[in-house]
Amino acid sequence: MNFLESREKALRVAQIVLEKKGENIVIIDVSKALGITDFIIICTGTTPLQRKAIQRTIEEEMEKLGFTPRGVEGREGTGWTLLDYYDFIVHIFSPRAREFYGLEELYQNLPKITEF
Repeated sequence: MNFLESREKALRVAQIVLEKKGENIVIIDVSKALGITDFIIICTGTTPLQRKAIQRTIEEEMEKLGFTPRGVEGREGTGWTLLDYYDFIVHIFSPRAREFYGLEELYQNLPKITEF
């Protein structure tokens, strides 16, 4: 997948999160900083049920496009799920876990996509 295709997939994931009423969506362009992925998508789901619905819908929609995650990390009760799609990584947080881990702070100087 090239950079523009990765960007389109990241934007589609952001739309899925919006449709599932996820909050505080951030897409960070890490392509020049990390080398292992192009984008990191961070979002918040306020309840375990909502976070699971976000995860499930992302997986279903990406599967329709022919993409399966390289890995899925996180267990119920942790408040953090990670979906690794090679060229983009999705972090689905509870409000508490998101504040605790502060991922945005790690990437605060990198470009962000704010319109989706």
